[in-house]
Amino acid sequence: MAADYEGEPGYVDLEWIEIPADATEIQDIDLGPILLSIAADAEESGDAALVEALSMIRGVRVKSFSLEEGGDDTAAKAVKKIQDKLGRDDWKRLVYMKDGDETVGVHTYYEGKDLVGLMVVVYEPGDNVVFANVMGDLDLGTMMRLAKQIDGDSLEDILKDYEDVEGLNIHVDHDDD
Repeated sequence: MAADYEGEPGYVDLEWIEIPADATEIQDIDLGPILLSIAADAEESGDAALVEALSMIRGVRVKSFSLEEGGDDTAAKAVKKIQDKLGRDDWKRLVYMKDGDETVGVHTYYEGKDLVGLMVVVYEPGDNVVFANVMGDLDLGTMMRLAKQIDGDSLEDILKDYEDVEGLNIHVDHDDD
């Protein structure tokens, strides 16, 4: 069951996005209250940058998956729906990159002068799609420094110690058959 972010400034609902049955390399990550435990562990280990970044985050929701060639109709519709929602709901586009058919969009949401939401959409038709939503009292500089420190594999390493903790919903599937 996903954490309840409804009404949280900076929240974008990703629950409705269906991961196709033939998708591979699935990541379905929902972090909420467990962030406090991760921050406490980071503080014990002396990782001040991670503690600083986690202290401002209220929730993280990620859905990503790889697609078989030509099997991405669901992903294309989801990307379009999210992009339309961001446009309607006063999200500001921070980054837009296009390389061939691949697109990357980074959007921010502000309450007054405060950054409270970050939404990343990466889409390569026939290959993969990533939706990532971060909510909280965010500082973009701190988050960018953290992003440079954590890659996909080390994030999985950080989270694997918390897989059985109540309130944490993580599914990572690297089935490439």
